[in-house]
Amino acid sequence: MGKEELLDALAGLQTAESVEGLRTQFVVVQEALSDIQRKRWRFVEDACSVVLRQVFKMVTSDEDEAIDYLDSRNFTISTLEGVDLCLQFVEPLIHSTVSITDALDDEQEAASQRGVLVAALLHLFAKVSNTSEMKSRLVADVLMCGVEFHVILATLRFREELIECRRALLPSYESDSEAESDLDSDDDEAMLRETGGFENEDTLWIIEQVAKAWGLAKYRYFLQTSGQEYSFAAWSYRGIGNFAHAMLTDEQRGVHALPAVVLPFSWLFHIAAYAHYMIRSEDHQERLRGLELLRVAIGLCSNGKLALRVGNANNDIPQSFQSHAESFRERDLMSPLIQVITNAMVSFPEANDRSSTLAVLKELVSKVAVTDRFWILRGLIVKCPYGNVAAVLVDFVRSDAVQAWSSSKSTLESPFKMVAISSLLQDTLAQSAERDLVLYADLIASCLSLLRFLYIRDKDNITGIRSKTTDGGIWDVLPRISKRLQLKIEESTSGDSHAGSHSVENDFTHLMILEASLGLTLELCN
Repeated sequence: MGKEELLDALAGLQTAESVEGLRTQFVVVQEALSDIQRKRWRFVEDACSVVLRQVFKMVTSDEDEAIDYLDSRNFTISTLEGVDLCLQFVEPLIHSTVSITDALDDEQEAASQRGVLVAALLHLFAKVSNTSEMKSRLVADVLMCGVEFHVILATLRFREELIECRRALLPSYESDSEAESDLDSDDDEAMLRETGGFENEDTLWIIEQVAKAWGLAKYRYFLQTSGQEYSFAAWSYRGIGNFAHAMLTDEQRGVHALPAVVLPFSWLFHIAAYAHYMIRSEDHQERLRGLELLRVAIGLCSNGKLALRVGNANNDIPQSFQSHAESFRERDLMSPLIQVITNAMVSFPEANDRSSTLAVLKELVSKVAVTDRFWILRGLIVKCPYGNVAAVLVDFVRSDAVQAWSSSKSTLESPFKMVAISSLLQDTLAQSAERDLVLYADLIASCLSLLRFLYIRDKDNITGIRSKTTDGGIWDVLPRISKRLQLKIEESTSGDSHAGSHSVENDFTHLMILEASLGLTLELCN
């Protein structure tokens, strides 16, 4: 049997109308594939693509799909049954392919055959979320393919860099598609559209260079930019996220399965890409899985060792490919990740979920080098729309400030001993003074606590914290907050509020705590 027989077998597969019919054709297709040697990866890809498409035509996940399929078929199967049926074809193919590729001298062909099987498995992984037995089975299958775990994880960062290099180095493509604003898509198809359309020599050169940097150059099929190869073979980022979560949270494998050749912060860099999108999901369970995955990656890293390039990201100076690629990899990834985590934290209805999310946030922030951490938190605090979350971030700054002022190793170049920390307090308090004092009571109280600490420790006024002006500085803002606070307290005690009694009592408690903190600050500093 050979190519012609395979085409006949695939045609028969497409006309099969029952599970048994598909299984019968699986055997025929596998036998045909065993007789093909030259560019076998292309035929393996065709076979896997047809199998997945035919099987999932039978799958229903909700009532609307059931109605559509019942019009043309007499039966349907569940998603889990569909995944199992696909594996009945893919798993024997994995065993035969591994045996074939182990004997090949053509490294490119061997890598492509293994990579196509990984693509099929990751598409299946994207369909599975809560079934632990199936996830364990899929993890074992992916690992059996022999593709390095860190290469699979590099996929999403590869796509990100591809888009950014194209945008920066080929400005003529900037307006090609509004969809290329960023990688904020919720589905793999849109992710594919982001990196599509590379047709001329310049863009193909960029693809080659970026692929080499990320260890993907061997997987030639993965670099396709159009056609069936591109739509099927591009590894599913949702599948990779589910795969990474299943593997790293497994009791037997866990982080021990990670190759030691990759540094802990590199694992965090790669894994955070998938955790970011999982945490952004509208699905509650997927958000929790994303946080759990991120926590595993964070646990690999030492505290205070992650150095980041925090500065002006908008650099209009023309750059070479190499310098731009390096700049892209060193960009601030923490700020958007922290923002996603804080958004998830405030959206969780359950207190336990909010507490566990806060714990992940604290662990993540603790890994960043102290100076870089200040500059990241400064930007986030000023922009944060949630007063209670911003208060947590200010508490991080206060803790670092205490350490800086208590340590003999701290220098005057530390941001905690510069005007920068006073500017942070001034900007934050000025914004909070114009907002709902109930919602921002925690933030103002945290700022006041930091203000009192600096006022006591900074006798020489190197931070400018003791400088009292009337041009909108800290000491001009505090009286305004005090006046608004008194009016708010009077409103709460007069019964004019339309909120429920429990809410009024809770608001009043927040306001009284803030009043005490503000009074203590004014008394200390006057």
